[in-house]
Amino acid sequence: MLKKEPTYHMKPNPHIHPLCAEAIQKIVRMENPKFADFVALKTYGTDVYSAMGWDELQQYINEETIVIVEQFEDETNILSALRWVARGLPARYAMRKASADYSMYRYKGT
Repeated sequence: MLKKEPTYHMKPNPHIHPLCAEAIQKIVRMENPKFADFVALKTYGTDVYSAMGWDELQQYINEETIVIVEQFEDETNILSALRWVARGLPARYAMRKASADYSMYRYKGT
C-alpha cells in the first residue's frame, strides 16, 4: 500500500520569488525536514516581507501562529518566523527556520 502524502496547498504568492515558493513546497512535502533543509531555505532576494515590521506582521498572528510569539523571546526571531509564515511556510516550520537561521548566523535584533 502506498503511503499518502499529506496535502498542503500553498496559495500562489506573487510577492515571493518562484524558487522560494518551490523550496517551501519541497520542505512541506518532506517527511522529516532536517536542520540543513531549513538553513538552505532562502528568499532568493528581498521580497515585500523582508522589510515588514511588527505592525505589518501582526496580521499573520492567529491561533496557529501565536505559538511563534510564545516560543521565542527575541523579537528578531519572532519577526523572522512571521515573515516565513507570510511567505507560506507553515508555523511549525517557520519556527524551525528562524531557529536554524539564528543558530547558524546568530543575528542580533536591533
